[in-house]
Amino acid sequence: MLNSWGEKQRSQYWDNIKGILIALVVVGHFLWAYLGSGWANYIVIFIYLFHMPAFSFVSGFLSKSENSKSKQSILKLAVAYLIFNTLMMVFSRILFDASFQLITPYYSFWFLISLIIWRLTIRYIENKQSIILVSIAAALLIGFWTDVTMVFAISRTIVFLPFFIIGYKLPADKVIRFINHRRPIDYFKGFLVLVITVCLSIIFISKYPGLTESNLLMDTYQSWADFLLRIMFFSIATLMTISITHLTPNRPLPFLCTWGRNSLVIYILHRFITLVFLKFLPVNNYQDNYVIFALAASLFTLLFLGWEPVSNKVNDFINKARDFIFVKDFNLPLWIAILLTLPVFSVLVGTNHVPEKQESVVHPVITSGQEASLNGTVKIAFVGDLILLQDQVRQAYCESTGQYDFDPMFAYAKKYLTEADLAIGVFEGPTAGEAPGYSTSNYDDGIPVKLNYPDSFAWAVKKSGIDLVSTANNHLLDTGQQGAIRTLDILDKAGLMHAGSYRNAAEKDSIKIVEVKGIRLAVLAYTLGSNGYNEEYFLKENPNLTSILADPKSKYFKQAKANVLSDFAKIKAMENPPDLILVMPHMGTQFIHKTDGCQDVWNDIFTAAGADIILGDHSHAVQPIEYRTSTNANGEKKQALIVNCPGNFANSYTRNDGDATSITEIYIAPATKKVIATGIIPMYTQSPSSGSYRALPIYRILHDENLLSQISTFEMGRVAEVQGIVTSVMLGTKIPLDQAQDRYYLFPEGYFRQPAQAIEITDAMKKTDFYRLLSEAKTICFVGDSITAGSENGGYGWYEPLKAAFASSDVYKEAWASATTMTLLDNSESIAGHSADLYVIAIGTNDVRYRDKTRCAMDEESYINNINSLTSQILIKNPRAKMALVSPWLALDNDPYTAIPVKERDLMLEQYGAALKSYCERNGYCFINPNPAIKEFLLKHAPTEYLVDHIHPNASAGIVLYSEKSLK
Repeated sequence: MLNSWGEKQRSQYWDNIKGILIALVVVGHFLWAYLGSGWANYIVIFIYLFHMPAFSFVSGFLSKSENSKSKQSILKLAVAYLIFNTLMMVFSRILFDASFQLITPYYSFWFLISLIIWRLTIRYIENKQSIILVSIAAALLIGFWTDVTMVFAISRTIVFLPFFIIGYKLPADKVIRFINHRRPIDYFKGFLVLVITVCLSIIFISKYPGLTESNLLMDTYQSWADFLLRIMFFSIATLMTISITHLTPNRPLPFLCTWGRNSLVIYILHRFITLVFLKFLPVNNYQDNYVIFALAASLFTLLFLGWEPVSNKVNDFINKARDFIFVKDFNLPLWIAILLTLPVFSVLVGTNHVPEKQESVVHPVITSGQEASLNGTVKIAFVGDLILLQDQVRQAYCESTGQYDFDPMFAYAKKYLTEADLAIGVFEGPTAGEAPGYSTSNYDDGIPVKLNYPDSFAWAVKKSGIDLVSTANNHLLDTGQQGAIRTLDILDKAGLMHAGSYRNAAEKDSIKIVEVKGIRLAVLAYTLGSNGYNEEYFLKENPNLTSILADPKSKYFKQAKANVLSDFAKIKAMENPPDLILVMPHMGTQFIHKTDGCQDVWNDIFTAAGADIILGDHSHAVQPIEYRTSTNANGEKKQALIVNCPGNFANSYTRNDGDATSITEIYIAPATKKVIATGIIPMYTQSPSSGSYRALPIYRILHDENLLSQISTFEMGRVAEVQGIVTSVMLGTKIPLDQAQDRYYLFPEGYFRQPAQAIEITDAMKKTDFYRLLSEAKTICFVGDSITAGSENGGYGWYEPLKAAFASSDVYKEAWASATTMTLLDNSESIAGHSADLYVIAIGTNDVRYRDKTRCAMDEESYINNINSLTSQILIKNPRAKMALVSPWLALDNDPYTAIPVKERDLMLEQYGAALKSYCERNGYCFINPNPAIKEFLLKHAPTEYLVDHIHPNASAGIVLYSEKSLK
């Protein structure tokens, strides 16, 4: 498909199509890194809607020939992959410090593996009944199977297989006849399909501009919506493929025919050039003119790599490498088939003899010093857009009173807002009175969006605990200038401070200063324009209404920047300058979880000018938090906090992750007047069957029984997704529900989790030997495997609720993922080095499960010998140390990593436990066996609420269960 495999005659028609598609591939890859930013976002999404399905279709048709399925052709693909994917691995490491990945293809090289698999297998499946329908079903359903990944390109191989099969099964004679005898009506049909497809694509992209890499790369579904999106992708790809095959001429098109003929070389080499391009034009500096640069670079790449002398040299090199590596009679296709299908078999039959892959993310616990630094700080709470669409207004209307009640919207978030010393929001829309009519649209419903809120909304905002709002936003003039001015009057009456829009020049020239517990804040608010009004209107015709920003490519950018810098200069020239400058810019691309080029440019300007805190909004989607250090003209370093967007507060438009929001807290040290940390409170926007949309802090959902009863099991699935979205975007690390906290602390050094809550100590617990040992010990060392390390759930060891209950003791942890008793012996010096008063050792489960004599105790005698060796080395360094030994942990029947049958495993675990009990009795050590109690409990309760998998307790109920049963 990608190049000549030695045919005597070529089809100019198919070369033209390949030329078109390879050109789209190159352009798409030059712009890929800028997905989510400006025009690049729309172009990338459009290309990715169809280019690889169409390529797969063409590949299928051209794979009919015996030459394409020949040993030499497949070997050539294999050699091209082995050489150039390896080079890309090294290249990526040099440029971007990327990790090595030996069995997962880099970037576009996955297609070479897919093509090999398709060509090796097509002859065995082509005549199977309903193979096309089966392949389509597999392509759509595979997204629900999280075990199928990009290892050896398995996921995309299955997803694009239907297009390959359809192309392969098309009758060659009929296709050739159609190509050579197309009538005007055929071209008209193709043109009509093209127009329809482009229109569908534009509508689709306008509705889903925030499509993620996961969507475009056909990764595992994150929700049912992704399944529907894939169906839409396939539909558009099918229509576009039909139009291309109908319209492409059967005569050589300039350049395109040559590019198609040499598409293999272009395909395997162009990615190296795109990465260099990205190095010089990084994502953080994106501007829409990058699109022009990318198109120019794409043209150069196509011309150079598609040039016959270059293409011939590369093809000769690959052919010689193939002939050198593989001897004549070497049956490589068989070996390639075995190697490439290994991941599939490993998924189907399990990987019993491979130690489990442990989660590498272990979140550090907040230190006592960090915790102390938060005490007594000044806390600012910030929420995003306070916006009311049509349904939100009408659902708030009360027939009996004739009033609009918006209090339920804030009911569950109010606690966090009132606790703050200063709570800030964005009042995105006017309160122009009833006469102009309230909000007209629910967004994306075909009705122009004109916002206007009942006056009572301002009082509800104030009652929620919010003290200050920005009025600089793109809906400022939805009811005209009079509506904008009336809004300020209503906010004043409600007692809400405001910044961002003004009645006159005097108000605009007066810098808003807010004093909070002795800290003086200057507040600046800006908007990147207003709907229906151009920049000239605000800069020339009505310069006192608001303060605007401009897109960096706008002719008004310099003037807008000068105005902003003038505001900063005015603040610094004040007789009594403020302690901190807080900027609230209303900017960003809607419905994406990363900043665009315009945001990055203005954030740079703000920080360089002296901003201390930047609280952005407008994207209606959570975006990352940044701690940025800048250097002023005097060489002094200064840190600024940037909250790019906390999402909406509560908005009835919940598509595109509009229901994933947050309250962001900023902690300022009163003494130094500096930001020391940020707190994140993830929220889920819910609409009860009767009632208003409301913002629900996720921690409260989980811990407020009354609220939890109002959330369905199905809805909890979305709550979990929202939790993952907010934390992964804003903190840079995904925190699952079982690790839920009331807030998440992000320091300049990164995310630090709160310690686990202490278990409740009962009278029965106080009578146990284990309790006595814990009470007497000043230092405790917990030793073990992943259940102690917490490596599967963010670092929460099983003992942490115990640790919290004995807070006066110093606690150490020596534990490793997949550890066995031999692992502990290898690290005995480190373990003994703590000289703890009490060692709590929980090990042995993996010795039974793995059955590997090079790393496991293969019987109970060896197990006890290893335990004895460890305790002996500890006692040599600390003869007074006490020992508490935990029986090997139980595992559930769905344990995929046990190398022996479950019944045999459980019997051995009991034998190891019995041997450990006898050993403890002989030596006077404390023996703990919580397994019977844990097993009995899990028989009566859903294990998924306590375990993250087959063996590991989760970070909430799971570790509490293990701690309680161990102490009982």
